[in-house]
Amino acid sequence: MTETVDFLSSPTQRTAAALLSRSFAYDADVLPISYDGVFVTVAVALESVELIDRIRQVTRKEVRTVLLPVREIREGLKALYPAAIVRDADSQAAVTLDEIFASAIGNYASDVHIEPLDGRAGRVRLDVDGMLQPDRALEAGLFERVVSLVKVRSNMNTGESRLPQDGRLTVTFDGRTFDVRTSTIPVGGLEKVVLRFLQRFDLVPDLEQLGMGNELLARYQRALKRPGSFCVIAGPTGSGKSTTAYASLQTISLEATNVCSVEDPIECRIPGVAQIAVNEKAGMTFPVSLRALLRQNPHQLFIGELRDAETVAIALQASLTGISLVTTLHARDALRVTARLAELGANRSTLGSSLTLAVSQRLVRTLCRRCKIKTSISSQALAVGRRYGCALGIEAWDAQGCEACAYTGFQGRIGAFEVLEVKPELAAAIERGDTPTQLGKLAFGVGYKPMVVDALRHVASGATSEGEVLRHLTYDDAE
Repeated sequence: MTETVDFLSSPTQRTAAALLSRSFAYDADVLPISYDGVFVTVAVALESVELIDRIRQVTRKEVRTVLLPVREIREGLKALYPAAIVRDADSQAAVTLDEIFASAIGNYASDVHIEPLDGRAGRVRLDVDGMLQPDRALEAGLFERVVSLVKVRSNMNTGESRLPQDGRLTVTFDGRTFDVRTSTIPVGGLEKVVLRFLQRFDLVPDLEQLGMGNELLARYQRALKRPGSFCVIAGPTGSGKSTTAYASLQTISLEATNVCSVEDPIECRIPGVAQIAVNEKAGMTFPVSLRALLRQNPHQLFIGELRDAETVAIALQASLTGISLVTTLHARDALRVTARLAELGANRSTLGSSLTLAVSQRLVRTLCRRCKIKTSISSQALAVGRRYGCALGIEAWDAQGCEACAYTGFQGRIGAFEVLEVKPELAAAIERGDTPTQLGKLAFGVGYKPMVVDALRHVASGATSEGEVLRHLTYDDAE
């Protein structure tokens, strides 16, 4: 029976439209109606198994349909996709780029990869929960115009394609505004573009929402509150270090505290914080910015990343003068933070007396609640749990895949952490130059547990699978 639908009244219609390309909607006479986070509802003139399967493949979502006359569907498409038929090449690039952004936002992607292929054509892939998923192909000519448009909107030099460039642009979608960091690199005579959606401070999760266990969270919060604390957040690119850093800043009273930061680039605008963006070309480096900020009587400093000897030396000195400091570092785990800082030129004696705490982390995908299946945990995992006093049951869960999770078996991510508190015995070991292995033996005696143990806590709770944990970590880390 034909159902009448007021297709312009739904506040989620634009989100639904982001999941279906303009060309597909017109070619198939499919009108997006709404998207509730699980089901995308569309209007069709005639239901068929083949059409619904095509919609599932395109949207990677579960599908609900309502019937509408073809005439009403096409009127709705004209209202939803104005100027649908585009003949001008530049306009076509603009429409395509808008569709790419809409698709990325609708799929909760953190990054968009626009990449060249053979024959001057290209493709678009979305980074969803740390895994790349295909979005669309871009024909020869259109690919280069889309890349050029990104560079224009990012205030890059459109005449330069031989060198990497960085920029920033703003996207407005469904009444929401998104800051996007853009990056280009030359690849085989063309350019590859990566777009990263930056966080808004009001949407940064609280520390309690990151996935830390109660014991680790208490240790970390205690260190943050300590006057003159020096806390380092370590991990590889994409492990969530910045999110943890911004969540840490949320615990500070910005009304009563002078909080300053030096970042490259500024990933999240924070009201009430004096944020300096590093500009190497203008001479505004990390060391220059830090020295300027130290003359501003800061109580709390956030340094986006420790990456050179001079920045490390200034940060350590600032901590010794009583300034609290949070920063990030590329290091494999918390035990290797001091070795990495020493490689960057840190004086071990100063490091031992300054460093308060090191936290390391990874992001593991969480299982789809709709389709996860029961399994059993491995004997190796049980042995690790027993060694570190972590009670693990035999029952665990594994990924299966369904329409709700685009057949990946996962939806969302959660953090796995390890926290190393620098107590007097550890400070002495750091000053002696002990290796990460030696530090680990000492740290075990004062409550340190390797990250894989915290990750197994998520396995035991059914939040993730053992296989997902072993994609990032190994049981050798617990030896």
